[in-house]
Amino acid sequence: MTDGSGRDSQGAEDWEELEPQRVWTAADRWRLAAWVLVFANLLGVLMLAPVGDGGLVQAAEAAGTDDGPARLTYWVTVLVATLVGNAIGAAAAATKRRWAIVPPLLAAAVCWIAFFVAQAMV
Repeated sequence: MTDGSGRDSQGAEDWEELEPQRVWTAADRWRLAAWVLVFANLLGVLMLAPVGDGGLVQAAEAAGTDDGPARLTYWVTVLVATLVGNAIGAAAAATKRRWAIVPPLLAAAVCWIAFFVAQAMV
């Protein structure tokens, strides 16, 4: 397509200006990793927390003990750690903080610690 001057108005230079190349900085990569970790934590809790609960029930049945306190401790700790840790991580990633990956990592670690503590209670 040509304009009034007779030159091509859809040249390669115009397309390069319309589609600038994104430069990924280290901070951008860390924020993306934080978002991925937040969603992986949520998916992991939805999929693996019931498995952990089933393991607690089986361990309590094998030991002949009550599974109520262990299950309550497990679920409350997992839910609080997941919600608080991932919410802080998501907020930090949204506001472009460099430390945004730390809260989701801590949330994942606390979930595992909660399972081991609950397992010890059985």
